[in-house]
Order: sequence, then C-alpha cells, then structure tokens
Amino acid sequence: MRLLVMLDPTNKHGTKTAYTNLRNFLYGDGYLRIGTELFMRVVSNRKAAEKHLKRIEDYNPGTGTVRIIQLTEKQYAKMKYLTGGPDTQETIVGARSHIVV
Repeated sequence: MRLLVMLDPTNKHGTKTAYTNLRNFLYGDGYLRIGTELFMRVVSNRKAAEKHLKRIEDYNPGTGTVRIIQLTEKQYAKMKYLTGGPDTQETIVGARSHIVV
C-alpha cells in the first residue's frame, strides 16, 4: 500500500514555515518526493497507513490544502507516464520494495 501526500500551500503569513516543517517531517519519515509538491511512502497495511496519517496531522499547516490518498500496489502500478519515466530512486528501489531506515 502507498500513501500519496499532495501539498498546495498558500501565500499567507506564516505558511512558508509551516509547510517547510511538514516537508522536513515527510523527508525524515521516509517519504520520497515524486513531484513538485507530491510525496509518496510505502506502508505495509491499512493500520500502518492510519498511523502515518495521524503523524501527518500533527504537522498540519492550517492553511492551504494537504491531500492524502491511499493506493494499493496494484493501483500504483497502473500509473501511466505521458512524458518522462520513473524517478532514479524509484528505479533503484523497485515497485515492490521499500527502504528500511
């Protein structure tokens, strides 16, 4: 199962710091940046996904939009690339593997 976190910050005062804290948390928690404001993490099951959702809520910036989608491996594997291809890190790690830190 994978979690996709999509960020859409605003230009309100104090937002930049809040989103920087959220991004730093995501990097430290093992999320891969697969787009400009798009992060992905592999989790083992729904219970682990719920745990990570609660952890992200602690870093909720309060403004803008933070969206989270849970995808199964099968759904994620059906992703199509119109231009470009898999990121180097995704190629090295593979579709069915995950990094243990």
